[in-house]
Amino acid sequence: MKSPAHTVSFVALCMSLALFAGISASRAADADQRNREFQKAEALYLSGRLQESSTAFAELTRKYPGDARVWLKYGNTLTKQMSFDEAAKAFETAIRLDATQGAAALNLALVRLAQAQASLEVAVARLAPEAPEHAQAEGIRSQLNTLLGDSH
Repeated sequence: MKSPAHTVSFVALCMSLALFAGISASRAADADQRNREFQKAEALYLSGRLQESSTAFAELTRKYPGDARVWLKYGNTLTKQMSFDEAAKAFETAIRLDATQGAAALNLALVRLAQAQASLEVAVARLAPEAPEHAQAEGIRSQLNTLLGDSH
């Protein structure tokens, strides 16, 4: 015959396990919901519906601010929309959340190069052709275009 203390301990253990199972089931349901929302945003991105995808990923960043994968995909969507400043912030957030995010680091570098390219175009257009800075900007622009595979 078991003592009342053993019975109480057993009941407490069972209640703890039931609570843990409930929490685990809740977390699994949350993960399933997150994956469905992510897949929907990704499908919008892949189908070229960038504005809708951007809105969906922005919502995901608010719901799951600690998910580096969401920030990476949000940055990709913003990059396709040429919203380079916002994309850079998204990639920086992904890197800060997960230091192993090599894709986010690469995409951040590419966004920064695109920003540099756009700034050089403005500089070349605004600098006097005889100014030494114009020649410098032209040289850098040419090197950057070669690096990026642009022909202009």
